[in-house]
Amino acid sequence: MNCAQARLLIGAAPRGADAALAAHLESCAECRALRAEMLRLEGDIERALQQPPQLARRRGGYASGWQPWAMAASVLLACAAVLGVWLLRPSDSLAHDLVKHVKAEPESWLAAQQVSADGIEAALKNSGVAIDLTSDKVTYAQSCWFHGHYVPHLVVQTAQGPATVLLLRHEQVKSRRSFHESGMTGVIVPAANGAIAVLAHGGDVDTLASAMQQDVRWLPDSN
Repeated sequence: MNCAQARLLIGAAPRGADAALAAHLESCAECRALRAEMLRLEGDIERALQQPPQLARRRGGYASGWQPWAMAASVLLACAAVLGVWLLRPSDSLAHDLVKHVKAEPESWLAAQQVSADGIEAALKNSGVAIDLTSDKVTYAQSCWFHGHYVPHLVVQTAQGPATVLLLRHEQVKSRRSFHESGMTGVIVPAANGAIAVLAHGGDVDTLASAMQQDVRWLPDSN
């Protein structure tokens, strides 16, 4: 289950006991936060509906009972707004596009031969980044067209297997974003002059992302 599927389930039934959703929530802090927010708002609706009608009479009328319903409606709208924000965040679209791009290059995961220093340099050329990484860890290095720019696409060998790294000089993210889609685990982290994305078929992507934040050097913009 990916984040988009999980958020649709959470929006439909925040208290649902779907096994796949429960497994996803164990590894995704962002979806857990959304579920907690939706449960809080659902509780607000229930309390609004249980509130007794106001007893004060209007001039020439009967007791007014519309206030709880108005409150419930406003809270329901808040729920919809929260879910809409979570479903349509730009970072989710970026994650989806990253997964789509990596899936389009399946041979990158299968590469076993170490890329030479010249090969890494060619992948980094004109990308605005440099990297302090020994070539014996890199088994794939290409300059790929992504979101209107050529970006370095590397596969780095780790203790847990290969992991894909994309250095995104022209993408801006405000905070760390994790995602799970199509069997891949990924993270997008902010950097000095862009963002770094790390994807793997399971395993620890955060350790490599932290290392890349230290190893990548963002060069002055030539424009």
